[in-house]
Amino acid sequence: MAKRRFRYNPQTLSFEPIMVPVFKKLTNLTIQFGLSLIIAVIVFFSYTYFFDTPKEKILKRNNTETLVKFELLAKQIEISDKLLTEIQLRDNNIYRAIFDADIIPASLRTGGIGGATHYTEFENFINSNLLIDIASKLDQVTWKTYIQSKSFDEVIGLAKNKEQMIISIPAIQPISVKDFGRISDSFGNRRDPFTRQTRFHHGIDFAGTKGSPVYATGNGSIISAEFSFFGYGNVILVDHGFGYKTRYAHLESIAVNPGDSVTRGQVIGTLGNSGRSTGPHLHYEVIYRNRVVDPMNYFNDMTTEEYERMVSNVTPMD
Repeated sequence: MAKRRFRYNPQTLSFEPIMVPVFKKLTNLTIQFGLSLIIAVIVFFSYTYFFDTPKEKILKRNNTETLVKFELLAKQIEISDKLLTEIQLRDNNIYRAIFDADIIPASLRTGGIGGATHYTEFENFINSNLLIDIASKLDQVTWKTYIQSKSFDEVIGLAKNKEQMIISIPAIQPISVKDFGRISDSFGNRRDPFTRQTRFHHGIDFAGTKGSPVYATGNGSIISAEFSFFGYGNVILVDHGFGYKTRYAHLESIAVNPGDSVTRGQVIGTLGNSGRSTGPHLHYEVIYRNRVVDPMNYFNDMTTEEYERMVSNVTPMD
């Protein structure tokens, strides 16, 4: 039962009950409820701000563990990247060098991974910087691994074809020691015998007896065997594979046809004086990956007897 309040009336000299209007009662109740609600909200948010709920504690612990795992993953990726870099160095400086293969440039090994918009899906996370860094490193390692696997595939192929490569690389003189008198012109800059101007000489000139046999310097196939109107005269171009070609110019005669297979030491023509020439000689070029190189770097040290024994035992390839 609600307590009743009284007020003294001096006129009647008695206590009379205080009558509170219903509207005022409702207003007071509303104010009291509002104050209580405000106090409850303040207490709730203060508690949640300064104290974690059990669920929040579990989530924070899980987040911490996940962050630690991501940091460990980033370190593992970094270690893998360093190991991969060491493999790349060995690949360029040892494996590919053994088979005389071009090194793979750093620009290709690193590739074009990344970019301003490549990792936008990670930007709205709390640890977005860490996630982007991990994703970037992982992409780099993946690309480097792909390029390295392709390089190893090539090296394996070169290793399997090593024997074929050895017999194909131009490695002997194209004329026997007994048949040529001297090297009349070397590789490099020289004075042109016709114009007397300095020009680059793409091969070596072997002066010798007209009609002397000219030998293939490595196994291969004939690309062309014809008369050239650009100064070479009768000229033969041989493809040895593995990036190598050889050219034999100013020949007197040609003994092979385009498409023929030849072996090292096989006679392919005879020394002559055709084309733009001042006397009987053989102009010989070695071309590696479409660039002329000094043929002197490819001659094996062979005695006259060894050379003659080799060419006498050669049987033309079918």
